[in-house]
Amino acid sequence: MKMRRIQKPELLFLLALALLPTFCNAQFDTLLQETQEFKNNSKALSREIVYIIKIIAGVAICLMGLAYLYIRDQQSDLANKLGKAILGIAIFLTMIAIGEQIANY
Repeated sequence: MKMRRIQKPELLFLLALALLPTFCNAQFDTLLQETQEFKNNSKALSREIVYIIKIIAGVAICLMGLAYLYIRDQQSDLANKLGKAILGIAIFLTMIAIGEQIANY
């Protein structure tokens, strides 16, 4: 039996060096494209989340306003706390609106 000698890896190494940039370039292009898509999708997603938060806060203000109208004549501590909570949510909605205007510029 004749022993076969393992060839030196220089040829394989040169071939890998020649083909590696083309594979890497395609990978970088794909990565760049996916990053751009994520950036565009994240902007749309953040707008949808802010829209949902505004709806929830608006409904909360309406319900709390109705509850305040119902209990305001009682002069209780609950009426004072409810009024302060309504003001807090209104300030929160104002801050969201200001943040949206800043984000649009």
